[in-house]
Amino acid sequence: MIDPALKNVKILAVDIKDVRFRFHEGGPGSDANNPHTDYSNPYVELITNTPLRGVGIGFSLGKGNEHICSAAEELFPLIKGISLYEIIANFSHVWRKLANPIQSRWIGPNCGPYHMAAGALANAVFDLYAKFLNKPLWEVLLQLEPIELIEMIDFRYVEHLLNKSEALLLLEQNRSGIDDRKKKLELDGLPAYFTTWIGSSVEDLIAQISDVRQKNGIRLFKMKVGVDLDVDLKRIEAVRKHFGSTIDLCVDANQVWSPPVAVEWVTALSKYDLTWIEEPTAPDSISGHKWIRDRIKALNIDVVTGENCPNSHVAAQMMECGAIDRFQIDACRVIGPMENILIMLVARKYGIPVCPHAGGSGLDELVPHLAAWNYIALGAPLDKVRVEQVNFCSQYFIQPSRVVNGKIPLPSMPGYIVGMKEDAIMNFHYPDGTLWRHS
Repeated sequence: MIDPALKNVKILAVDIKDVRFRFHEGGPGSDANNPHTDYSNPYVELITNTPLRGVGIGFSLGKGNEHICSAAEELFPLIKGISLYEIIANFSHVWRKLANPIQSRWIGPNCGPYHMAAGALANAVFDLYAKFLNKPLWEVLLQLEPIELIEMIDFRYVEHLLNKSEALLLLEQNRSGIDDRKKKLELDGLPAYFTTWIGSSVEDLIAQISDVRQKNGIRLFKMKVGVDLDVDLKRIEAVRKHFGSTIDLCVDANQVWSPPVAVEWVTALSKYDLTWIEEPTAPDSISGHKWIRDRIKALNIDVVTGENCPNSHVAAQMMECGAIDRFQIDACRVIGPMENILIMLVARKYGIPVCPHAGGSGLDELVPHLAAWNYIALGAPLDKVRVEQVNFCSQYFIQPSRVVNGKIPLPSMPGYIVGMKEDAIMNFHYPDGTLWRHS
């Protein structure tokens, strides 16, 4: 039951900051499409009539923050002055309102800056909800009755693929075993993988993989590809030759290929025993992904995508038509935990493993909540699930994610993102933070 005491918490105002972490060209975050990134978070704080504040983040690569922050300012009046109970108990209606701002919706319906701004606000709402209940969000979500959770989801654009009745049945069928699965994750944690960057030299790559493998016990490593095939072949060969079969490798093209080029490139790389090819073409091209998957199936390399998939209905179509083997949810791409739960429900129906994307500031801290819910609530098998962790911004957050013996311990503090450390905000707030004023 949704706690009626939430009626006593009213959202009064919002404080939105543009937070940007600065990296050098070819450094962390670099890939075939983005040689220079400044990992950045639109940082949203919901101010209430209580001491509690709900914190939510979006994610961009720098200048994109300006658009998301502006959109969040425009959308905030839709939840201003409303009690937390009204928002949570009627979240499917709130979701629909946030996704449909009058006039602004035309420039990008259910996608882009407005959709991501709605996501940052929704992330803040659920952070506040979990803080009020004094529990981490993954645990709060598990305590909802199946019908309560289903009523919080807007099924409108996926109803032909998964309706409320089917989704409710999925939750109810997997109720048995929840306690055992919860205990297992609390004891073992979530299986992790680590991402390397295209700007790293072969020597640096080998050193980094060796270090992460030794310190964190990770086995699966992702390498960025897509600029030059000969260079990719040499880099992957060097890594495979050094580590042999003691590590697993997957590759990520970050959307730079056409489908025919993707097939040609992946075929050439396949001799290095790759687990998956990620984002081989345009992220919302359903037919493109299916065309690629059909032609590389014999290579036994999975096709995966999702971090740039704009919404739940594109994600659902990807899965329904057999375009992908695994889906990568992103905690800041869609409208908060509930739209990601919808994607995970569809994935469970079609037997698609969910491997959350976390290659960005704050994403490491958010996605364990979602992955934990997926396994515990839906009984989604973990054998092909790996949760991305890069962690080079984790030190700036109050509850930093970490990896121990290849596994991510479950978040334990009340909330969702919980918050960013005050000194990090003061340093990286754009353009007034210490870092930016002295650059």
